[in-house]
Amino acid sequence: MRIFICTHGRFGRQITYDNLPQAIQNKVEFVIQERELKFWDKSDYSLVLLPDHVRTLPDTREWLQHNVEGKIVMMDDDLVFAVRRVDDPTKFRAPEGDDLVGLFDEIEEQLEHYVHVGVSHREGANRRTEPYLEVGRMMRVLAYQTDVVVRERVISNRTPDVEDFDVTLQLLRKGYPNRIINTFVHNQSGSNQTGGCSEYRTPQTHERDIKIFANHHKDFVKVVKKKTKDKWCADKNGERTDVIIQWKKAYESSKNNSQNNLF
Repeated sequence: MRIFICTHGRFGRQITYDNLPQAIQNKVEFVIQERELKFWDKSDYSLVLLPDHVRTLPDTREWLQHNVEGKIVMMDDDLVFAVRRVDDPTKFRAPEGDDLVGLFDEIEEQLEHYVHVGVSHREGANRRTEPYLEVGRMMRVLAYQTDVVVRERVISNRTPDVEDFDVTLQLLRKGYPNRIINTFVHNQSGSNQTGGCSEYRTPQTHERDIKIFANHHKDFVKVVKKKTKDKWCADKNGERTDVIIQWKKAYESSKNNSQNNLF
């Protein structure tokens, strides 16, 4: 399994990488735009250079899915991981020793059985404490069997601000359940920080992409307004355009479609 950190405009600010143990750092490949090579070329990091036309994070992820065969995991560059405590599974602790080596071993093992695999996000993770979640939301840490993604003609860049949700729903609706590892969680150091997606993501693009996303998945996505502390996507009322997604209903629809195709 190849491990990628997709990054842009953040040389010297690699939070995800800095929070990984040496054994995983040695396997990481940074995915960068060629015009940023001048910042990286004297480093010892393993680099993957993107073609010039690949500029956004969704385009980067799609390019990797179509150009790297086999198992891959793609991560944002600003993540902090935590481990679910055994004594109180509603709480978390900082990783120790080889904890995160075990996480990546687990991701690779799950990719033997699932086409798409994720790691729980910290938000709300204290409410569900089982080791794995089946058929649900994936974000920021995304692992795939790329041959299936390509064969099923999954489109990764048609809704840039919610591309991760879109890919998950496409695969669920095609009959591929996912598995989310829930013994670990990740959190983002801050939304829309300098560099990364902040160069092209705005409240207007966010709302536009959510509406396009909802239109592609009408039976499973509802557009709503939610209060937010993220100023980059907030309207004058302190709300953002968001979605409620029926993940399991989307997956169940694939079974109904398969049955209908028998007649």
